[in-house]
Amino acid sequence: MNVFGHTLRFFVLLANVFVGVCFLFCAYSQFLSPVEYPVFSCAGLFFPVFLCLDCLFLLFWTVVRLKYAWLPVVFLLAGWGSVQAYIPFRGKNEPIGNGKVLKFLTYNVMGMPSDKADTVNLIVDYIRKSDADVVCLQEYPASNKAIENQLSFYPYIEIVSSPGWSRMACLSKFPILSAEEIQYESESNGSFMLRLKMDEDTMVVVCNHLESNKLDSHDKEMYEDMLKFPDEHKMKSGGKHLLGKLAEAAAIRAPQADSVALALKRNYSPYLLVCGDFNDSPLSYAHRVIGQGLQDAYIEAGWGPGFSYNRNFLYFRIDHIFVGDGFRVLDADVDNSIAVSDHYPLWCTVEKL
Repeated sequence: MNVFGHTLRFFVLLANVFVGVCFLFCAYSQFLSPVEYPVFSCAGLFFPVFLCLDCLFLLFWTVVRLKYAWLPVVFLLAGWGSVQAYIPFRGKNEPIGNGKVLKFLTYNVMGMPSDKADTVNLIVDYIRKSDADVVCLQEYPASNKAIENQLSFYPYIEIVSSPGWSRMACLSKFPILSAEEIQYESESNGSFMLRLKMDEDTMVVVCNHLESNKLDSHDKEMYEDMLKFPDEHKMKSGGKHLLGKLAEAAAIRAPQADSVALALKRNYSPYLLVCGDFNDSPLSYAHRVIGQGLQDAYIEAGWGPGFSYNRNFLYFRIDHIFVGDGFRVLDADVDNSIAVSDHYPLWCTVEKL
């Protein structure tokens, strides 16, 4: 091979190494503290970009020079755990015993918008048809008697409010024994722990709405404009601005996640359900800390990326369900059949062991 060919191959290999290192940094950024490294901790958001690039290098080497295909494969294997977390391809599991099968649902309902006040709300109708045993709702509407009456097909309902405007509701087929707020600093978000009487056992439910990423309408318009009409100035100035806001929110969210994780440790039960709008991806500090020792239902039985946020081209799975080891996850899905809210509902079925 001539000098030009050797030089070109060297730079392509170098580019592959750069992409691979970035891929691994994104894959393991969840272990960085957002308080100490707010910007770097957001690297998980770029994981799919570098995953795609590494796969393109694998395809390139397979076609052009097979003996170098090992390089992108090594990077993929080193970050395989994060690949499975971000894009699980598990699918449905069959029950292994005679345990009771339960369904859990979490849904950020964005205030439960409805076109006509005199008809059944579309979200209420969806919840009714889901027939879930426990439903956790975030951004539940304030003082809406019509909605409360429409939800009365659930025998037990607990509506909780944080010091700010955020409200949540837990709808349950099981008696609700208690509800208490998990204390952490936030202007408008919150987490609540409830105890439910599940036959002869006590089930602990933690419903979360962690700190929002604080992207206002102007920020979202800027992001859409960057995607539709990219240029160097927009990408540099707009990207820096948006990343700064995301990093700021991540730094606030980290202590909230720590508080939830501590509360879970102190109140652990094998029959544990932790769910809600985390405002963070599966490769984030908040997801890792809260999910320690628990099963992520979507990772265990989901299929595909499962994007739960559906507006402004911000496609991420930021809603999550975790369960304790008293449950075996059978199925999980982000249901995009209803787009009334800016989130899709996330549900799972479990077998009680």
